[in-house]
Amino acid sequence: MPDHDHPYKRLFSHPEMVADLIRGFLHKELAEVCDLSSLTRCNGSYVTDDLREREEDIIWQVKWGNRSIILYLLIEFQSSPDPQMPIRIMSYMALLWQDLIRTKSISPNRPLPAIFPLVLYNGDEPWKIPSDIREIIGPVPQGIYQMMPSVPFIVLDEQRIRVQEKDLEKNLAACLFGLEQSSSSQELFALGESLNAWMSQKKEYDELRREFSLVFEYSIMPGHTKQSFPNPFKGETMLAEKVNRWIAEYKAEGKKEGKIEGKIEGKIEGKIEGKMEGKIEGKMEGRAEGIILSLQKLLTKNRISVEDAKSEIEELGKTGVLSQDEVKRVSRELGIQ
Repeated sequence: MPDHDHPYKRLFSHPEMVADLIRGFLHKELAEVCDLSSLTRCNGSYVTDDLREREEDIIWQVKWGNRSIILYLLIEFQSSPDPQMPIRIMSYMALLWQDLIRTKSISPNRPLPAIFPLVLYNGDEPWKIPSDIREIIGPVPQGIYQMMPSVPFIVLDEQRIRVQEKDLEKNLAACLFGLEQSSSSQELFALGESLNAWMSQKKEYDELRREFSLVFEYSIMPGHTKQSFPNPFKGETMLAEKVNRWIAEYKAEGKKEGKIEGKIEGKIEGKIEGKMEGKIEGKMEGRAEGIILSLQKLLTKNRISVEDAKSEIEELGKTGVLSQDEVKRVSRELGIQ
């Protein structure tokens, strides 16, 4: 897909996403003094001298009192840092000011609007490139050092930026970075379901949820080797539906052959993942039996801890998948107190 259609860039085309980025990860004062409700997407239609369009750049304007600040987002999708980034940033800022004057968005006789350049980097290799063009210019005589340009910019290394656990419940940008930093498929899926549940409560997040779904499916999930779980931003991930599907498959095979031998892949609430090998004599009847057998196999093979199994059983009770009597029975059968 074209670069400007990349799911990440589409995510940051939503003012809610940019507002949470400012609140959670940029200078605290910026969030305090700016009116984040005034965020307005700007046109990035300027062209360089060799006619390469930069329409894919994401440029936002935000009110600061009776003035405006331009937040220039340059989102990188490279597998490694770009040594030319300081040069690119300096060039893009100049081009943006020229474009604002050319389109009469600002007057050439008035102060230029401030530009806050920000690089969002999501590569695997840590970003070690200097964040100011002055740092990559070679030595010069002391007398002309003050004439060397200084154009600092901010780099958010998404894979390594510190994400507060409390922010995963209220900040969209933190949730994105949390998804990228997930160390296991179980953790990734659990956070995805939690974020989806939160966003589902707000109608205004419907389009943004679709963008998160694309990012999850095409940009984040492929980085995990174990992908035996569905996209949590799609409706097929409801816990009750998954459990019912497992049990229906067990029963169908039991009625057909009287014995089930094989492998099923499963996960309960995004925390259980792997292969369960079973041999079940006769028919399986009842929801609790299916869950008992599934958890027994996982516990036996040390693919889930006793504490995680207990937590999952309690969650099944809370969501109504199991009755309280069934919760007690499952816990008793598995020896979980």
